[in-house]
Amino acid sequence: MMRDNRVRRLPMALSALVALALAVLPLPAPVDAFRPDFLVLVVFYWSIESPRAGGLALAFVSGLALDVIQGVVLGQHALALTLMAAWATHLRLRVRVFSVMSQCLTIFALLTGYQFILFWVDGATGNPVTSFSRWLAPIIGALIWPLLVHTLSRLHER
Repeated sequence: MMRDNRVRRLPMALSALVALALAVLPLPAPVDAFRPDFLVLVVFYWSIESPRAGGLALAFVSGLALDVIQGVVLGQHALALTLMAAWATHLRLRVRVFSVMSQCLTIFALLTGYQFILFWVDGATGNPVTSFSRWLAPIIGALIWPLLVHTLSRLHER
């Protein structure tokens, strides 16, 4: 039984590490504006697919790792990611039976909530509020959601 849990968590950890690497990969400025929140999408997938194996713990640890790597206020991404992963976990049974379009709209709402919490923390801590390009990430993330679900579900099945 213990070995079965470890095997189930391996794809989760690997996908989170790859998503973290994609989140911090340096890109040219025009392309960087269109970068989706890969780590957030991966955390949402695992919160919906397997909340007991990952869920909030994965969200919190991933958020802290993103805080440390990006050098922002410690706990900013952890707070936003944990709150939105809790919401994704709450909606998980409904999201699984939604059509692809409804799933994309739900993920768009979750990603927008994530960006709003980051926007709020930036404003509360006196950090400069970024440009409008911050709000492109939820749109692009919702558009690539079906591809990400297909890829991660194949990884999860193995």
